[in-house]
Amino acid sequence: MLNWSISNLTQYNHEPFTFDEEVDVKKELMDRNPDIIDMGRVRAHGNILYSRGDFTVNGVVSAHVTLPSTRSLVPVEVPVHFEFTETYLTRADHVDQYEEDALLILLKDDRLDLMPAVKDNLLLGLPLRVLTPEEAEATELPHGDDWALISEEEAAPLPPEERKDNPFAGLKNLFPENGDEEDKN
Repeated sequence: MLNWSISNLTQYNHEPFTFDEEVDVKKELMDRNPDIIDMGRVRAHGNILYSRGDFTVNGVVSAHVTLPSTRSLVPVEVPVHFEFTETYLTRADHVDQYEEDALLILLKDDRLDLMPAVKDNLLLGLPLRVLTPEEAEATELPHGDDWALISEEEAAPLPPEERKDNPFAGLKNLFPENGDEEDKN
């Protein structure tokens, strides 16, 4: 699945080769990321364009992944949808034909295998912040006796001169400012 021979793909010299497949990568991705509770089948579709002796893949990946809420650890089903573009080189000396920021992968054999790209991009596409619908709609952050969840803005440290526990606050008046010294001369 999502694996084609180079000789087969070169037959599509003047038109893109289109693909649309569903794959099951649940076990592999759960092994790589223990936060994944469950995952449905992954749909990968797009096209492969053969040009200048290389293959450019424009793909779209969609899946539903169950992850724990980052606030309460309650399982939440999260849709994941992303696009990716990668160019697979048939020869290493083709690198200078492309822009510096292009994602280039040298083919090691006579097959183009998109499964590693789908798996890696899917893991990279997982959200870092997952909330249940109730948590997302809540206007107040959770709190309890002697504790409270605070926002990122509230957690930002104050500049040292504004902190109450600044150990250097007493030294401020010991040394005159540069402007004060010049006035005395």
